Amino acid sequence: MLARATLSYALLATFTLLGACASGGSARASRPLTPAQLAAQDGGIPPYTKADVSFMQGMISHHAQAVTMSSFAESNGATSEVRVLAGRITVAQTDEIAFMKTWLGKRKQTMPAGDMEAMAHAHHIGMDMSTMGGDASGGMMPGMLSPAQMDTLKTAKGRAFDWYFLTFMIQHHKGAISMVDELMSAKGAANDDDVFKFVSDVVADQSTEIDRMELLLKARSRP
Repeated sequence: MLARATLSYALLATFTLLGACASGGSARASRPLTPAQLAAQDGGIPPYTKADVSFMQGMISHHAQAVTMSSFAESNGATSEVRVLAGRITVAQTDEIAFMKTWLGKRKQTMPAGDMEAMAHAHHIGMDMSTMGGDASGGMMPGMLSPAQMDTLKTAKGRAFDWYFLTFMIQHHKGAISMVDELMSAKGAANDDDVFKFVSDVVADQSTEIDRMELLLKARSRP
């Protein structure tokens, strides 16, 4: 009798332990996955939002216009200070365009197509500003030059070019920073470490360049 009782207690303890394990496993299964776990399920790609995608698509065209603007400096007789600045903008923003295209490509998202000048004039291609609290009416992205402004810059020469380039590029850079602000205000946006680092670099680099351009502009009179 004692042996049977001992066996019964042992079986009861075993079933109780198994039930607890099953209950614990169920609780663990119901917990939301961490970002790392979600990324692992999606081939190592961190979670992203529609706002992230729209930002990248729009910023490619935005950067392309800055590169096109900078390409006029040499042929339009800009001073050495402005030519150096334009060269730095060309290198930095061309590299960033490559990064944004790679980011979109890995996520199988569409991206603006064509050469730099074509993208520079496609003012809001691929970008739904409403996803970031912006203008959903189809207007130009913040800071983008109008066709008339682009024509003015393209035909200006020498010191006149310097003035227009600095004025328009300040406008352009402030627009890019505004786009970052809009992205950061969107729910769940920029949680991808690569996106967060990229937009942080955009704000830091372009804020520094704005300060530099404003100093250069003070030394020049309006044409």
